[in-house]
Amino acid sequence: MTDIDFYILAAQQPEERLQFACRLVDKAYRSNCKVCVHFDDAAQAQAFDDLLWSFRAESFIPHAVISDDMPDCSVHLSHGSQLPPCYDVLINLAEQIPSSFTRYNRVLEVVIQDDSVLQSTRKHYKFYKDRGYPMNNIDMRIS
Repeated sequence: MTDIDFYILAAQQPEERLQFACRLVDKAYRSNCKVCVHFDDAAQAQAFDDLLWSFRAESFIPHAVISDDMPDCSVHLSHGSQLPPCYDVLINLAEQIPSSFTRYNRVLEVVIQDDSVLQSTRKHYKFYKDRGYPMNNIDMRIS
């Protein structure tokens, strides 16, 4: 069964959420996991693609936005109904939960203190809980 982790940040800005997601991608990649980061639309996926190239000077994360001719790499960025066949980790930054989330060993949700993000991640939490998925809340606000 898929494990669900909610990372709860003190951050309020969407950019901080994306920076944290970059750290999650980096950690998963270094652990030899195949990762998909999922967004609402192509523009968000492209912006995250740009961010991954520059978020940390000392890191290199080979990645690609999903397309028909996508290269073979460990990190893919998807949007809408696009998802890679089967990966280890799904980082969901979309408003909706992808229908194929159960194909992943872990789903990571990043929560910031922004009304729209709080609203969608609360819905996600209820969805997973109502279906009995094992969930962890990782409160990053605690120092």
